[in-house]
Amino acid sequence: MNTTTASVTEMIPAQRPPMEQRGRTAIPERVVAKIATRAADETETTRTGAGGALPLFAAAKGSRAQAHRSGASVMLSLSIAVGYPVPVRQATREVRRHVQDTVERLTGLRVRHTDIEVTELVREGDRGRERHLR
Repeated sequence: MNTTTASVTEMIPAQRPPMEQRGRTAIPERVVAKIATRAADETETTRTGAGGALPLFAAAKGSRAQAHRSGASVMLSLSIAVGYPVPVRQATREVRRHVQDTVERLTGLRVRHTDIEVTELVREGDRGRERHLR
């Protein structure tokens, strides 16, 4: 790094306005819900139609989420499809933990509560076709 670059880099922090004058970032509930949906689909126990954990289970509908924000905290409602025979309690625990960590890390919001509804149990059936257990 040359001396010109170093001096410019050193001056920038001094020219910034104080934190309270920099404005604010608003994250809509639909964006938080989309982040939660993507995070739920990233787990090994859920099955999605968008090429989630295992493409064998591509017929599953995938996860859906709703977010309800109150100040700096959010409450989430998720609907997921779980691979059979994974224990449902284990699957929801993994999804809840991963979704909470991801939403908090990416948005800075605190996840206060997460409701999870298991809408489908999906398993591989005869000749590679999927069967949905309802």
